[in-house]
Amino acid sequence: MIEKLKKQVAKDIEMRKSPEERALSNDDFDPNKHVQEYKRKCNQCGKVWHSLIAREKAIENVSTCDACVQGSSACNGDLQTATQSQRNREAKQTTLQDLRRCPECGSANYTEKIITYEKK
Repeated sequence: MIEKLKKQVAKDIEMRKSPEERALSNDDFDPNKHVQEYKRKCNQCGKVWHSLIAREKAIENVSTCDACVQGSSACNGDLQTATQSQRNREAKQTTLQDLRRCPECGSANYTEKIITYEKK
């Protein structure tokens, strides 16, 4: 009886949330139908900002590829390509760091939760 009541209360709480805040299991997530983003709140100034998860992952993946290009270019003696790859990687790391810092005060001290939206 108590377990049934707990489940009902949890269901009622979930239904009160806006559609974009409702929990979506990983099994239900479809990248063709949904978008996920980080909702971050600065612990210093209280500013809230959002960042697309797909964007951050894409930057991380490209940065990893640039590191491979840099290493292979340096090994082959192509220092100009290696240097440019290093610059590209550093620029992407800076972009990623900017996404993970408060746009208001620059703090990296924040809390985050993942929000899922249906694509329109």
